[in-house]
Amino acid sequence: MAARRPLSRRAWMSLGWALLWFVVGQVALRSLLQSRPEIADLEFGRKLTDLRAAVATSPDRPLVLMLGSSRVATGFRPDALRGRESTAGTGPLVFNFAQVGSGPEIAHLSLKRLLDSGIRPDWVFLEFWPPTWGAERGPKEFMDQVHIGCLDWSGLKLLGKYVARPRKLYQQWWNMQVFPLVTHREALLRQFTPSWVLAPTEPDRRCQNLDRLGWWSPMASVAPEERDRLVERYRRVYEHRLRRYQVAKTPDRALRELIALCHREQIRATVVVLPEGQVFRDLYPENALRDIRAYLDGISRECRIDVVDARDWVGDDGFMDGHHLLPEGAAVFTRRLGQEVVQPLLAEAPTTIRR
Repeated sequence: MAARRPLSRRAWMSLGWALLWFVVGQVALRSLLQSRPEIADLEFGRKLTDLRAAVATSPDRPLVLMLGSSRVATGFRPDALRGRESTAGTGPLVFNFAQVGSGPEIAHLSLKRLLDSGIRPDWVFLEFWPPTWGAERGPKEFMDQVHIGCLDWSGLKLLGKYVARPRKLYQQWWNMQVFPLVTHREALLRQFTPSWVLAPTEPDRRCQNLDRLGWWSPMASVAPEERDRLVERYRRVYEHRLRRYQVAKTPDRALRELIALCHREQIRATVVVLPEGQVFRDLYPENALRDIRAYLDGISRECRIDVVDARDWVGDDGFMDGHHLLPEGAAVFTRRLGQEVVQPLLAEAPTTIRR
């Protein structure tokens, strides 16, 4: 048999150049995905794009952001605040930057990403909802709420410190950095050559019925019997969480660190407890209510911020399931928040709990 001939110098050079261009392409692709999160991180990217457009249209207006979970996404509708000042472009620019399923950890990450992208709000509202603050969150929950591959290293470290064992989080991130063409294949095809997607996934529900100011309206109305079914379903989910309730350490730390970030950046922060239906308000044992009041008093006093308690601001007909607001209920809540809190945006007020 003939002996194998060694590769020529030209072949080695060709192989080397191919590897170099592969690495350059992967780095460029990774930079693209981090600079344009709307490609893969759909909910955050869509809201960032709309927020940038709104700020570009009204660059001199004070910017107010609402951060939180799906309850904020459905419950706070900036279009309900439009009055004479907003129409004239002299009032604050108000935007709903809530993300479905998020808590204070994701809110902290989102504000950091916004600041890094050049968006600097004057005031942020931060959601507090007791039933979801009583337990720690794992890496899987975070990966369901934010596209890990679109984060830079500092964003990953911020999120990782809120996970007891962040190894899985880091491993997933590294896989997406080394082979972004593989891990983001469908997102890239959907963005640049949608006709090449052979079996597209279902559209992201979080980006459907999303207006240009960030308000999400997945359901315009609900029949009474369907509301009763949903209320009962979620009552069973959350009832046991409130029997022996206390705020978990990680959400508490995330909220305090988020407020500290606001203080450093000279952003005024306000904690808000969104409306709940009567069935949900009745789930809280007296000891849980006592502990929640004490916690909010402590946050207000120690962090020097206002706390708005709006749990009873909307009647039961304003909810789709007892804790997510329908469009009309969202308008009621938003208008009252605007009248009592947002309108005196730049006015100094003593730190207090409003009830």
